[in-house]
Amino acid sequence: MDLKNREILLELLHDADDFATLKKIKCPPLYFLGGSGCILGEYLDRATFDLDFIDINYSASAGKVFRLFDRFDMLDLYVTTVAENFQARAHLLSGFNTLEFYVLSKEDIIVSKLGRYSEKDQEDISTLIKESNKNLLDQLINNVKDRQDLSDRIKQEFIKNSQMLRDEYHV
Repeated sequence: MDLKNREILLELLHDADDFATLKKIKCPPLYFLGGSGCILGEYLDRATFDLDFIDINYSASAGKVFRLFDRFDMLDLYVTTVAENFQARAHLLSGFNTLEFYVLSKEDIIVSKLGRYSEKDQEDISTLIKESNKNLLDQLINNVKDRQDLSDRIKQEFIKNSQMLRDEYHV
């Protein structure tokens, strides 16, 4: 796997970590998903320099760190199809001094892609699912279906898309 994209993303994260250290900025952990999560977690290699992470109500001072990222999407949990306790399944990226960066598990990333299920999402899923725990994936899908704090429109799309995934991959 060509890790050039990962190296570029990690360099961005190291720059942010250096800045946070220098300015003594406190910031809750960042949880990456999407294409950047897949690259940072070494789940797959493709070109993207957008950083996708979950909004966990960051302070204004944390915004100073985020401005260092050229392009980023902070995803609101109300419209993001992730299962509860995603933090417990996430993997910590090592080598940082001040900031904590996590990558969601493969299963959580798959579930997060079911809200939209675009062609690119489907391509990523076809790779990710090969080494995923299908029992866990089933549990996470059910968990998202039961969420009461998720947009109704997003939930309906998720239910439809998760059924397609179940049929195609026998989940």
